Amino acid sequence: MFIWIISVLIIPLTAFFLIFFYLLQRDTFQNKMRRLARTLFDFRTIRRQAKAGYAAAQFNLGLMYERGKNVPQSYETAADWYHKAAEQGDSQAQVNLGYLYVHGRGVEQSSSRAALWFQKAAVQGDADAQYNLGVAYEQGEGLHHSSSKAALCFQQAAKQGHAEAQNSLGLAYAKGQGVPQNFQEAAHWFQQAAKQGHAAAQNSLGLAYAKGQGISQSYKKAARCFRKSAKQDYAAAQNNLGIAYARGEGLPQNMVRAYVWTVHAANRGNREAITDKQLLGEQLTPAQHKEAMDLLKKRLVFLRKKPPTPR
Repeated sequence: MFIWIISVLIIPLTAFFLIFFYLLQRDTFQNKMRRLARTLFDFRTIRRQAKAGYAAAQFNLGLMYERGKNVPQSYETAADWYHKAAEQGDSQAQVNLGYLYVHGRGVEQSSSRAALWFQKAAVQGDADAQYNLGVAYEQGEGLHHSSSKAALCFQQAAKQGHAEAQNSLGLAYAKGQGVPQNFQEAAHWFQQAAKQGHAAAQNSLGLAYAKGQGISQSYKKAARCFRKSAKQDYAAAQNNLGIAYARGEGLPQNMVRAYVWTVHAANRGNREAITDKQLLGEQLTPAQHKEAMDLLKKRLVFLRKKPPTPR
């Protein structure tokens, strides 16, 4: 009797779950097929529009080939489509084509051609182009070196919220390159870029707080900036955070953490950190050295488990 009751209950439940998982898998398969169909439709539509001469479609097709999205990856094909769109004045295509010329991907490397396309897009107000044109002027690549023109380009892009340009403009004001030296302006632009999570700007802002250059002096705020940047694996900030721990500036003095952060920075090739690591290591007791090694091992395990950063 008991066995009969169990069989009556189990058989329907088993059948229910089998049907449920079948329908679930079928639904998943159907969804995959629908997505594939949409992808093919989108690609064919974009390709048809691109061949018809639509600049936006030509840019999108170039982007698909550059990234290998739903098509075989090909820088050469990407460059061809970018060129077609760029010739029609598409600023995004002009910028991406400039990048390809900078790195010699799909085209012969040419700094002058890269600068030419950045110029065309910059005139249209493209922030990426303005920033890259500034870099070209700053480094004298493809154009005659000009700190003043570089600063002007950085300023144009920075006002549009371009984080890299904001940081570069901050550096220009801090060093007096292409603009009169002005620490207040430098701190302002470092702040703008730091708000967007720019690691180098966070470190530069930390230095401004520590020195009181262009902003009210605060070791506490400096340490906070160094920490944000250090967590992004910015080596200079890691070393600066280590020194802050060693001196007890803006946070409680902790020689173990000071040593750990300088080791991280040294491992990333920071020259100052290599020296600081040695000096701090000599000051640790055996117990402190063991604690530091344990922290470094935990950090190494964390990095190994950390998923790769998306492109």
